[in-house]
Amino acid sequence: MWWPKGSSWAGRGLRAGLAVAGLALLVQALRGWAASDRRFEFDPDEIARLGKHHAGLDHELAFSKIIVELRKKHPGHILPDEDLQWVFVNAGGWMGSMCLLHASLSEYVLLFGTAVDTGGHSGRYWADIHDTVISGTFRQWKEGTTKSEIYYPGDTIVHRSGEATSVQWSAGTWMVEYGRGFIPSTLGFALADTVFSTQDFLTLFYTVRVYVKGLLLEASTYFSSGGH
Repeated sequence: MWWPKGSSWAGRGLRAGLAVAGLALLVQALRGWAASDRRFEFDPDEIARLGKHHAGLDHELAFSKIIVELRKKHPGHILPDEDLQWVFVNAGGWMGSMCLLHASLSEYVLLFGTAVDTGGHSGRYWADIHDTVISGTFRQWKEGTTKSEIYYPGDTIVHRSGEATSVQWSAGTWMVEYGRGFIPSTLGFALADTVFSTQDFLTLFYTVRVYVKGLLLEASTYFSSGGH
């Protein structure tokens, strides 16, 4: 069958346009879902107050106290000790370590920090991320500005959905972090350097495994409480 010249390119362009439109609608739907007014288990101010209360302590002591208090207030939502694991994170050119405490599709709570000086790109997420400094210093350079800001123990930094910054941690900086939004969207950035740069696939396995454990814990708690 004869087709007008250029019709194949027009068809491809149409399909590409429809795909982009579909992706845009999906993004808007996911952002709307993440921002919807459903009940969340945690409150960002609660995590910030908890971090501030223990700021200035030895970070390991502070973390142990934070875990105990979260388990008391949110039974069934914090991973048991046998599932707590410090896992390296390579992303945006920086390297740190995180210990996941809670994870669902819409929230996470974790401990994060670094024993060496490090810095790079923050990432751009479909989630709001709140970090409260326990020890050390954190420096942030926001997109569109020409000056950076430095944060100290007790300070909370809020990284809003869609924002991007330059970030820098001094050696010995440790924080408690809370994220709220479409949490699976953060994994692409968090794992990209591991997949394409360090190729540390054991760390990739650890990261995915602990996130799945968090999801399974939430599912178990949800069904054991009768879906409430």
